[in-house]
Amino acid sequence: MDFALRRHHLIEEAKVELDVAYEEVKRAEQKIMEFESLYNQKSKHLNGSGSADQLHALMAEKEAQQDQFGIDELYTMQRVAIQRFAQISSVFTIVHSVESTPVAADLIRQILFRADDTRARRVEIDRAIRDFAGNLRAYSVEESTIENDRKVRDSWNAIEVLLQEIGRPDKRGTV
Repeated sequence: MDFALRRHHLIEEAKVELDVAYEEVKRAEQKIMEFESLYNQKSKHLNGSGSADQLHALMAEKEAQQDQFGIDELYTMQRVAIQRFAQISSVFTIVHSVESTPVAADLIRQILFRADDTRARRVEIDRAIRDFAGNLRAYSVEESTIENDRKVRDSWNAIEVLLQEIGRPDKRGTV
C-alpha cells in the first residue's frame, strides 16, 4: 500500500490522555515520597523519646495525607490511558499496513475482542470494526475532511461502547 499517511486527531488525543495520566501519577508519587521522607525524619526524632501512640498518630497522619492524592485512582486512570492508546495505535497500524479491509477487520477483532465476546454479538462487532477500518482508510487515503474525521470518531466510539458493554473498562477505569 503506497500512500501518504495522514495523522488522525484520535490517536493524538489518546497520546495526550496518556501523557496527562503519566504526569498526574508522577506528581502524586513525588508528593507521596516527600511525605514518606518527612515521616521518616519525624519518626527518627521520636525514636527513644516518643511513645507508641505518638508513632501510631504520626503514621496515621502520613497515611491520611498520602490518601488525599488518590494514587490508586490515578494508577487506574493511567492503566486505562495506556490500554486505550495501545488499542488505538494497534488498530491504526493494522488499517495502515493491511490492504484488505476484511483482513484488517479480522485482525482488529482478534486484538480487541476475545472469542467469548464475539459469539453473541459477532455481527454487531464486525460491522463496527469494518466501519472503523473503512472510515480510517477513507480519512487517511482519500481525504482528511471534517466529515471523514467525524466518521472515524463515531465508528471508534461504537467500538468503545461495545467493549464497555461486554465488560471492558471505559476511560475512567469503570466497567
